[in-house]
Amino acid sequence: AIEDLATALSNRYEIKISSNKKNPFFRLLDMAMSVVNNRKRCQLIIVDVFSTYALTFSCLVILLAKLFNIPYIPVLRGGYLPERYRKNPRIFNFLLTDARTIISPSEYLQKSFQNNSFPIIVIPNYIDLEKYSFKSRKKIKPHLLWVRSIHNIYNPSMAIHVLGKIRKIYPDARLCMVGPVKDNRVMEQLKILISRLDLQDHVLFSGQLSKIEWTALSKDYDIFINTTDYDNNPVTLLESMALGLPIVSTNVGGVPYLIDDNVTGLLVEAKKSEQMAEKINELISGKIDGYQIARNAREEVSHYDKNEIIKQWCQTINEFN
Repeated sequence: AIEDLATALSNRYEIKISSNKKNPFFRLLDMAMSVVNNRKRCQLIIVDVFSTYALTFSCLVILLAKLFNIPYIPVLRGGYLPERYRKNPRIFNFLLTDARTIISPSEYLQKSFQNNSFPIIVIPNYIDLEKYSFKSRKKIKPHLLWVRSIHNIYNPSMAIHVLGKIRKIYPDARLCMVGPVKDNRVMEQLKILISRLDLQDHVLFSGQLSKIEWTALSKDYDIFINTTDYDNNPVTLLESMALGLPIVSTNVGGVPYLIDDNVTGLLVEAKKSEQMAEKINELISGKIDGYQIARNAREEVSHYDKNEIIKQWCQTINEFN
């Protein structure tokens, strides 16, 4: 949704996009120069606010927006933002106080900041449902799929522990982890853990894949696991719901606002690999009807279709014209 939003809105508005630079310094510079060079014509700045180091980028863009008196809308993306606010309230008061409105993709962040009188509205992340083919999985196999960046915030080691427990029951169990390596130290720890649990032949790291590539890959897997410690409104869960993958996820952040436990997915406590392994076993054994959960999830995700969500964005933007 983040990558596609500007393209979708460009059908209705003149949009300048920044930044696609890989290097953080050049990305920061590109974002700053984009604001400076377009300051006289720009009517509105939409800036994504994450909870990791990219928060610095948001601060700079909003500082320039205030300096040039350009209306701006922060979009709260990071699931760790409530904790960041508690640690640095002055930074967030600076970022949010003068915003025309604030958008959150989930009710989680809206409720987290509701005591601060910030004008937060919810516009969910979205997917283009037409691009996702639902696969019926009436017989679920111990083939697990994990899609996030290799970073501590997503707790990838929990996925390895879960596989280790599942393999004690199902020797042919396997796990594919899709995503870029954001922390080399974490990656080295995962390799050590895999070796210690004797899972070398059962774990595949695909690296970063395009959306088309990983959704095609998903046909070879039967359960999507989400092990993150912090989250907001993850698009990967929306995609998995559309693809027919029953989801087992940690019950954190905005996830319970998206997944109805035992109806559209299964929720477990954060860091509890035993609970996740147990739920997976119940899906494989048929104790829990994974096919029905997947059908329910596909129906639920229809509310997050691109066409409907873009209408909400346009209504919000038009208020400033």
